[in-house]
Amino acid sequence: MVAWYVATRDWRAGAVLLGYAAGWLPWFYYALADNRTMYLFYAIAMVPFMILALTMVAGLIIGRADAAPNRRALGAAVVGAFTLLALVNFWWLLPVLAAEVIPHSQWWARMLFRSWA
Repeated sequence: MVAWYVATRDWRAGAVLLGYAAGWLPWFYYALADNRTMYLFYAIAMVPFMILALTMVAGLIIGRADAAPNRRALGAAVVGAFTLLALVNFWWLLPVLAAEVIPHSQWWARMLFRSWA
């Protein structure tokens, strides 16, 4: 039986993780010491590293070019389903993210937790 994943170290994955952590971890201090909130626009520095991380994970899920066709097809289906789910979620939250005027009932439907109000 051939392992589907061979544990190797890749400096590129470490660089992506380090870049993401450098943008995200400092906010733990502000959240704990000053009880501050991190708004979405503060995360803009992390977005390129998040995209790189998602791309690297998608490549791992799809598999190498010499992998079995069935394995690559299944990986592509999983990545495609995740991408479709992310696009549907973005479409659903777009009125809130873009600060559009929507009815209060629609706004409440988009809140995941009642404590977000």
